[in-house]
Amino acid sequence: LLVEDVENMDPVLNPVLNKEIRKTGGRILITLGDQDVDFSPSFVIFLATRDPNAHFTPDLCSRVTFVNFTVTPNSLQSQCLHSVLKSEEPETYEQRMDIMRLQGEFKVTLRNLEQALLDAINEASGQLLDNDIIITTLENLKSEEQEVNKRVVEADSVLADIQEKSRFYASLAHSCSSIYFTLEQMGQVHFLYQFSLKFFLVQFHNTLEHPSLSDIDDKLERVDFLKKQLYSQIYQTVSRSLLNNDHLAFSMRLLQLYLIGGEQEIDEPLLNF
Repeated sequence: LLVEDVENMDPVLNPVLNKEIRKTGGRILITLGDQDVDFSPSFVIFLATRDPNAHFTPDLCSRVTFVNFTVTPNSLQSQCLHSVLKSEEPETYEQRMDIMRLQGEFKVTLRNLEQALLDAINEASGQLLDNDIIITTLENLKSEEQEVNKRVVEADSVLADIQEKSRFYASLAHSCSSIYFTLEQMGQVHFLYQFSLKFFLVQFHNTLEHPSLSDIDDKLERVDFLKKQLYSQIYQTVSRSLLNNDHLAFSMRLLQLYLIGGEQEIDEPLLNF
């Protein structure tokens, strides 16, 4: 059961959260309000809210499992890096995706091998060392596990090389993260300054598809152009919705982020002026 836009907890759900179930005449029952209803052991309830400032009491926290899907600087940086690789290095992007998929498959294979070993031992009778089937199974599983582990090491090595190539675009991804969270904090300047993640990603993808990129071949120049274009695109788009008095403050904040993300040394007192 999925319950969306939960702003507060209805007391009628307390028996469910407390798992106050009982067995009567072969039935599993739970009391909701003044009625007894059948309860399935596989029943799961999800409570979702879009309010980032929602407050939950310690009592509730002790009875449920929280999963926070709020965007974090690291997660957004990873997402933007993913998009940059897909646009700028399609071969590296595809290779990265293939390796990540293989890593997942290898982990599943290892778990299946471990489970197969446990099943074989569980089904065996008598002395394990005298059981030819168990010995044969163990040898086969050991051989398969060694082969899988070897492939895992090879995949990790290839992924490390890909990540080294990805670091070339890390500064751009970091700029994306910094700009978005600056936009998110604009609500503290005026309550009408609300900019969604979707809005920012649209501007970012428009930057990646800028027509001028077709005339630039050097990777370093492309990254520098993308970074400058992103700041320019964000300022031009966002400033339309700002009060005139806030234009200067917003532009200075973007300039500060650009200088912080640059390679040249910036005097800290001057930067914080």
